[in-house]
Amino acid sequence: MNDRDLTEISISELCRTAGVHRTTFYGHYADIFAFAADSFARMLDDLVEVSDQPDDFAQPEPSLPSPEEIVQAYADSIQQALAHISDNRASYRMMFGTRVDAGFRRELFERSLSRASVAVTVWQSQGYAAGVDPRIAAAWIAGGVVGVLEQWTAGDDTDAEARIADVMASWPAWGSLDAPRAPAPAA
Repeated sequence: MNDRDLTEISISELCRTAGVHRTTFYGHYADIFAFAADSFARMLDDLVEVSDQPDDFAQPEPSLPSPEEIVQAYADSIQQALAHISDNRASYRMMFGTRVDAGFRRELFERSLSRASVAVTVWQSQGYAAGVDPRIAAAWIAGGVVGVLEQWTAGDDTDAEARIADVMASWPAWGSLDAPRAPAPAA
């Protein structure tokens, strides 16, 4: 995609290059757009450090990550994603700007939602974001992540560190680690 538009790449050419049969391709994807959405979302997903596996947090209380560690993991992972997008901006502009965009956005959102749900659960188990509907909080985080990535892709900025500082400064009051905490639930 660095040399050609996604719409100019045929499935036959892709399969020949990858050394797979078309039947294998169609067993996994409906078209080249679904393949691209999954592939690019997976690349960004690989940069994320925040676990989406509830079992990773099912250990005794002392081994749970702190809310501060989760917030830092989000900041670090988004900063890594921004740097990756800067290095591959033309391809990501194509992903957000072609007919594949809805599938790509949906892939990014679903992957972010899974991680955000775990993060909110951990926060609430430690008394943060008490009284906030965890589904709404996770959706807000996931939608925000996708929005930040898309806005970054559309621009020409390359200072990922400054952008992540702006993102974290806009964190909502209900998720602030400075907000009053509710008592942690008894075990």
